[in-house]
Amino acid sequence: MRDKTLAIVGAAHVHLPDHVRVAGEAGFAIGAVFDRNAARAEHWSGETGAPAVADRAAITSGDIAGAVVCSETAHHEADIAFLLEAGIPVFTEKPLAGDAAAARRIAEAAARTGTLLHTGFFMRTNPPLAELRDRVRGGELGDVVEARGRFAHDGAYADWLDLSGWMTTPDLACYGGFADEGVHVIDLLMWMAGPVAGGAACLGHARGFPVDDHGAAALSFKSGATGAVQAGWTDRTMRLEIELIGTEAGATVGDGKVAITGRGEETPHWSAGLSPLDAGQGLVPFLAALEGRPADALVTPDEAAAVNAVLDLLYDREA
Repeated sequence: MRDKTLAIVGAAHVHLPDHVRVAGEAGFAIGAVFDRNAARAEHWSGETGAPAVADRAAITSGDIAGAVVCSETAHHEADIAFLLEAGIPVFTEKPLAGDAAAARRIAEAAARTGTLLHTGFFMRTNPPLAELRDRVRGGELGDVVEARGRFAHDGAYADWLDLSGWMTTPDLACYGGFADEGVHVIDLLMWMAGPVAGGAACLGHARGFPVDDHGAAALSFKSGATGAVQAGWTDRTMRLEIELIGTEAGATVGDGKVAITGRGEETPHWSAGLSPLDAGQGLVPFLAALEGRPADALVTPDEAAAVNAVLDLLYDREA
């Protein structure tokens, strides 16, 4: 591996501080910062001590182990493709791209170049959720017949999430609040219940942004299971809720707990406390892979592109 040095390519995403923190805890340093917004680049240069560069090409001339892409979603394809072609491993914030076609092109570039590409679906790194997935895929629920989830927060009403900029600018965000949170539910449900075959969504605009701020969707899975997703920025508080119903048992995630209860059982036969949700943990598998360590929670480019395909379906876009 090259030196434990990462480049920041785009500093727009709200979770960049989490990724810088986790990288530092793992002994990685930031070696360069690129952003199309000069003021933002200078800010993160000051935060990390790394030089701000005006051109992405400057990154390829240094001893960079990998890049963290936190640019606006609309710029993901250009930024990720540039890095992959240069042979630089990439961690990117979700979603992989601004639409399904761009996501497919990125996945194809990763396959063609043989370069590592990981997307930050951080819930896969949560140990109880990973164990639940293994139990579901191992048949503990029987055949899954229903799969539904909710991931939402109060960011559109609270003061901790700044929605005055790119996240509510359609040309930069590409999707809205439903997608911003719903990508995690869609990824989790497909990770556990398999590919989505179809679906439709109802999108809400409670706060009057140019993009949606919440929504609900119905899904059908290729397995024959039905599903539902609720997500967005308009909830009363932060919450994650998942429920899977199988022919033999059901699984629930909520109130900080994960549990499986068999049909006819009064109490769960397996349960665990949900680990705290930390977006920065999405970087951990990427760093492990860079160091040649096991990285079971890596998201394949095809899996990330599949989430974009579902988003385009739910946003009623042409394939």
